[in-house]
Amino acid sequence: MKTVFLANGKRGITYLALYNGEHVVIKQKNPHSTALQTLANEANWLHILNKKGIGPKFIAHERGNLMMEYIAGVLFEEWLEKQKSEKIIFRVVKDLFEQCYTMDKLQVDKKEMHKPYKHIIVRRNKPIMIDFERCKQTVKPSNVTQFCQYLRKLGFAVKKDNLKVALRKYKKTYDLSAFEEVVSFFF
Repeated sequence: MKTVFLANGKRGITYLALYNGEHVVIKQKNPHSTALQTLANEANWLHILNKKGIGPKFIAHERGNLMMEYIAGVLFEEWLEKQKSEKIIFRVVKDLFEQCYTMDKLQVDKKEMHKPYKHIIVRRNKPIMIDFERCKQTVKPSNVTQFCQYLRKLGFAVKKDNLKVALRKYKKTYDLSAFEEVVSFFF
């Protein structure tokens, strides 16, 4: 299978390849990384999260390679700068909030949502999270709270004190009404 280099990250190196007539990403362990089992961890979480509509489609994990759907699109911040429609921006941000909430409810912490600069690709106005190698199971996930921090850094205006109260309430219960209250600060 012929591959084309895509990117070199801290824990993995990614390549673009053609598989059964479709473009796919093949991820290999970065030989300079001391992290253990990151590809197996990412394969496991993609398997779980794909059932909830999150992440690129998992294809295979074998012989030290992780194969998944290639997401052709634009990184979130670049997309945000070019997007003119406030309605579409809000729809994409709400979708991201819902994905974060789903992960929180599954007790999955992505560990990247406070600075997901290269972890969200927007394809046809649909956000897709990538890079799940650092995910872990925890009783106190923080995807929604980290995503709020990120949006504030991007300039999404909210009343900080009131948001802190709503986030504390959310972190105690992770229930839908507390989640909706948090999201309401951004719309």
